[in-house]
Amino acid sequence: MSEVSQDPYDRAASLADCGRVDEAVALWRALADDDDWEDQERLAERLSQWGRADEAHAVWRVAVAAGHPAPQCALAGMYAAAGRIDDAIATCTSAVVADEPGAWSRLADLLTDAGRVEDAEGVYRAAIAAGHTAAGGELGRLLSGQGRDEEAVTAYRIAVDAEGVAPWPLGELLERLGRTDEAIEFYARAVAAERGHLRRRLARALERAGRTDEALAVVRDAIANRDHTAYTGMGRLLAKHGRAEELTVEAARLRDDGDLFALMALRRGAHHAHDGHGAGVRRPHHPPSAADDGAATPPDHRR
Repeated sequence: MSEVSQDPYDRAASLADCGRVDEAVALWRALADDDDWEDQERLAERLSQWGRADEAHAVWRVAVAAGHPAPQCALAGMYAAAGRIDDAIATCTSAVVADEPGAWSRLADLLTDAGRVEDAEGVYRAAIAAGHTAAGGELGRLLSGQGRDEEAVTAYRIAVDAEGVAPWPLGELLERLGRTDEAIEFYARAVAAERGHLRRRLARALERAGRTDEALAVVRDAIANRDHTAYTGMGRLLAKHGRAEELTVEAARLRDDGDLFALMALRRGAHHAHDGHGAGVRRPHHPPSAADDGAATPPDHRR
């Protein structure tokens, strides 16, 4: 027998792959007897995967009873999936008390889904007070969804420097409030953080602020980073702002280089400018999420 096949974890996986699920479960149970909650986690995940939810719940309860806080959110998730929302909330509340990472986020989600929005807001505020500043992003999304935009801005500002929090949703909210110069700052920070797909937002905001040269510089930077679709933006900007000579020079260069795709994009942008298309900024229909870094208006989504 090979050394790999003698590893008990590989042996358990092999048994499961061969359809010998009961034997695999027995082996995983033996491995989980050492009070290592990560082994219990593996066992619970397998049991849940095979539709043995009651057994999976029991494994998580044992881990929680043994004083391991980390499994509590997983157990809460299983309760929620089974429609046991009150049990899920109670379990997740215990995880928050035990300071399990991310538990406040899961608890707030559960409360929101249960229609307890005020309680969810309280969870976010308590998390911020406890030093989890990233919660400000989720609080901002919640407040913005209620039309409390100025409060949302304050919440986003708390979160914007936290690890893993994208700055662009704050920019989008500020732009929606007509505070374009402030929005530009956060779009620029997002681009600097290697979220290059947000250059289009930045360029549009700069244009709205009357900073056309800076907008063109952002478009040229996008092109330099091989985003040839940005030629559409260049064509629109040059045509819209009466810079026909620059547009002609750029078109001639692309034609001489044989870059027909870019030339077509440039002409398309110029055509749209003349037709009055593409001059506005898309308005968000939903509050932005600080954990999401997409260029389009995002759904209610968390990192």
